[in-house]
Amino acid sequence: MSNVVAAHGLYYHQYADDTQLYMSGRPRSATDPFRTLSLCVDDVCRWFLQNRLLLNPSETEAVLFGTRIQRDKVPTSGGIDVAGTLVPFRDIVKLFDVTLDSAVSMDRHVTEVVRSCNYHIRALRHIRPLLTPEVAKMLAHSTVRSRLDYANALLSGTTSGNLDRLQVGQNSLARVVCQASRSASATELRASSTGCLFDS
Repeated sequence: MSNVVAAHGLYYHQYADDTQLYMSGRPRSATDPFRTLSLCVDDVCRWFLQNRLLLNPSETEAVLFGTRIQRDKVPTSGGIDVAGTLVPFRDIVKLFDVTLDSAVSMDRHVTEVVRSCNYHIRALRHIRPLLTPEVAKMLAHSTVRSRLDYANALLSGTTSGNLDRLQVGQNSLARVVCQASRSASATELRASSTGCLFDS
């Protein structure tokens, strides 16, 4: 399949049974700037059929990344033709549990992470009195810290507001694990959480 994609001058990434095709370029005034991508998808579908595989258009998503001004220059109302099915462009797609918005601001991803973390922090708060410090720490790492750390390299360059939202979640987790009061200052919380939640 890599030869099929390379013949069209496009790029691809595969993981297990998931394949992403992508291309980059500057906005053009062409009536169909995605014709090359559509032709490539047609050839990939043909290759799939020849090798007794099937591409599922209903599970296919398309997104256009760029600044708002750049995206406005590209006609996306028609979507992309994938095996005879019109796939509309989305503002948000999810790849391997990372939510990417078309502006790559990571705002929506941070919102999803914070929502998930808050759910688990509330659950941990209810059972914290019944847990030893070590068990509480283990649960905190496995249910919340793992979510905060997952793919965090993608947050490089995000807004300070997004980083602050994640820090608030981490502080809340430390309060629960260390059984610190909600009125504890950030300095007190860092001091108490050093040996309680974090090993470093």
